[in-house]
Amino acid sequence: MGALLVGSSNLLAQDNSTNAAPPAARGNRGGRGMTSDAMIARFQTALGDDNKLTDDEIAKVKPVLDTMIKAQADLRADTTTAAADKATKRTAIVKTATDGIQAIVTPAQFTIIQPLLQRGGRGGRGGRGGAGGGTPPATPPAGN
Repeated sequence: MGALLVGSSNLLAQDNSTNAAPPAARGNRGGRGMTSDAMIARFQTALGDDNKLTDDEIAKVKPVLDTMIKAQADLRADTTTAAADKATKRTAIVKTATDGIQAIVTPAQFTIIQPLLQRGGRGGRGGRGGAGGGTPPATPPAGN
């Protein structure tokens, strides 16, 4: 029993920094504070080695992302606009950026990048609660 306790303390003392995502990949809540460089890094990771953005594509995508990020920050800072109106404006900002990026990248790249834009840079499934919609798990049949 004592050996188990001694061995478990070594496991608990391990450095978790090797398992953490790099800062550019983690992002912030709701994409706030996300930079265009961090978003491009996220795109490149999602696109994989064979489908990465070229330097020319990055040079064209970066200003579109910078514009989107600035517009979103300005909208968050706007205290005069109602929440419902902000949601509509936020959707328009993302649509403008999405349309701009779609015109730059290949269709295969866009298919992978589009969901990342729609989530505003967030990883995982869904927004605030982290749970996407989806179908609930099947209930096992009763009586076996």
